[in-house]
Amino acid sequence: MTLLIFFGVFFVTLVLSAPIVFSLALSALALLWNKGVLVPQLVVQRMFAGIDSFPMMAIPFFMLAGALMHTGGISTRLVRFSNYLVGWIQGGLAHVAILASMFFAGITGSAVADATAIGSTLIPLMNKRGFPTLFSASVVAAAGVVGPIIPPSIPMVIYGVMAGVSIGALFMGGIIPGILIGLGLMVVAYVKAKRHGYPREAVRPTAREFLQATVSAFGAILMPLIILGGIFGGIFTATEAAAVATVYAFLMGKFVYRELQWSHLPEILYRAGLNTAMILIIVGVANLVGYIMAVERIPLMVAELFLGITTNKYVMLLLINILLLIVGCFIDGASALIIFTPVLLPIIYKLGIDPIFFGVMMTVNLMIGTITPPVGLCLYVACGIADVRLDQISRTIIPFLLIEIAVLFLITYVPGLIMFLPALFGPK
Repeated sequence: MTLLIFFGVFFVTLVLSAPIVFSLALSALALLWNKGVLVPQLVVQRMFAGIDSFPMMAIPFFMLAGALMHTGGISTRLVRFSNYLVGWIQGGLAHVAILASMFFAGITGSAVADATAIGSTLIPLMNKRGFPTLFSASVVAAAGVVGPIIPPSIPMVIYGVMAGVSIGALFMGGIIPGILIGLGLMVVAYVKAKRHGYPREAVRPTAREFLQATVSAFGAILMPLIILGGIFGGIFTATEAAAVATVYAFLMGKFVYRELQWSHLPEILYRAGLNTAMILIIVGVANLVGYIMAVERIPLMVAELFLGITTNKYVMLLLINILLLIVGCFIDGASALIIFTPVLLPIIYKLGIDPIFFGVMMTVNLMIGTITPPVGLCLYVACGIADVRLDQISRTIIPFLLIEIAVLFLITYVPGLIMFLPALFGPK
């Protein structure tokens, strides 16, 4: 009965186009009202407890760092550097978009920020070079998926807090999967470019030009190394690394590239604050939902249900992946992560699945949802920039979507691809 009330209210409000945070909140309030314990103090207390966490402070810092780097001219320098590296390949600008997104992923930790920054620069340029608009938009949307996979990653921060595991280890575990997705997307882009005759860039930089582009983009490329090196070197925590990244981004934009002006700061702070608020209010409401689920023993009930189907961990991972891929079509990644992490953790612990491995796998899975309709956020970003319809891009995105799902199942059944770097650099 409890599950029926929760999911009934949740899906009815979603169908009515209510924002996800209101769907979650109304579902939680309906459960409390049904139990006769709808106490305002309890609601506020549990919501506050959800965000009253030191690691959660990494989210506003990473948001601010990403906004500072974008305004400071980093995206254009990354595009120029990527163009010199891969522009000569058939379908050059498509590969530039993918590689630049991988670089930018090491700055923002957000799929939407990644797709917005790279798409606003490259989609118009690709259209001028003769690429079909739908292809350009699909490449940018698909490449945005790597934003929260290659560290830093806002979803991994959320998972790390909820699961009580090392955020630094999660960051390290996302590097190889993120690179694999990027390479897979480049293979798809190359095949389509060969088939349809999409152009390559006639980039023949002199040694001096290439050196200038490398030096110009080096500051951006260095940021993930500073973050991960500091965390795994024991110099600072993931939260402190986010603060360091923010200071670094400001110094680069203001004093090195000199594109960040004091007049930009109010808009940057407003944008970072708004994006942070959107995430943290969902975290707070989801913590209320998690509290109610824990009291009602719903995670244990779901674990028993799943374990009643199979106790084979490989089959279980298949079922969980299918479940999350479906969920990702209807709920944004951060919300799904918050809702399903406490539900699925009892299952993986009973089957002896490493929570670091599971966290990276779950993040990759749910980030694929950013390019699956009807709630694919990266699709909406690309549609807005390219001025195309969702139903049109939903067809052209399919080859890129399939390669990302293939990588998901590869890392699921070859866990060393995730765990190699955390095991190599983690505590001995």
